[in-house]
Amino acid sequence: MKIFPKIKRTFTFFLMLSLIPSLAIGYEALPGSTWGQLTYDDDNLVGRGAMGYFNQGIDWTILPGGVKFNTFGEVRYRFRSENRPYYNAYGEALGFEFKKSIFHLGADFLWETFPELPERSNKVQYYLTWFYDWDFKSGRSGRFKDYPGSFWGQVTQDVDSLVGTGTMGYLNQGVDWMTLQSGGSIIPFAEIRWRFRSENKDYYNAYSEALGVEYRKSAFHLGINYLWEKFPDLYEYSDKLQVYLIWYTDWDLKPK
Repeated sequence: MKIFPKIKRTFTFFLMLSLIPSLAIGYEALPGSTWGQLTYDDDNLVGRGAMGYFNQGIDWTILPGGVKFNTFGEVRYRFRSENRPYYNAYGEALGFEFKKSIFHLGADFLWETFPELPERSNKVQYYLTWFYDWDFKSGRSGRFKDYPGSFWGQVTQDVDSLVGTGTMGYLNQGVDWMTLQSGGSIIPFAEIRWRFRSENKDYYNAYSEALGVEYRKSAFHLGINYLWEKFPDLYEYSDKLQVYLIWYTDWDLKPK
């Protein structure tokens, strides 16, 4: 595999992202974010995994109705140790989106590589993403006062024959059980997850329910859950323990 040209291309793309703030003139904000996760699944269908992105964008203007117009560059990756073809992928994207409340509606051009095949897919992708979180406060004295939850999802349409139409997301509800002296919280939770697409579905499409507990501190979530996962196109089930580390942080590089 010609790894050095791929490293060079990704490094060049990161360099381009770092120049975005200095090139932007007459803008509202310079938002960026990074999200990622490391997982270990105690099974022979998924195994060890990593997934994430790094994004830097420009909010150029605010349209009527409070809609923000944004352009961005992004690096994405998705890997696991088992059943890797058509799942493992990484790529760079340039795109635009409209942001309003919890929704992002946009399109990007994605240079995506499937290293196990090996295949490349240079394509246009249309998407809608959303994220909403909450905290149901009980208003009562006692141990359980906060009930944090969140709902994230996306719907995508890739103009290619490798991915096609897809959706992914989760619905989570937890209980803030204990706050430690370090400032972190211990949170038991229940979660529903899904991941589907219309092409090359066998080891990709899955849905599951999970019960677990995690430690949340600043940008990090470290946890363990028991996962009932189904792969509908294989007629396979995987009931297993999963250990994970998740992180998320965002920023605005616009000078104050």
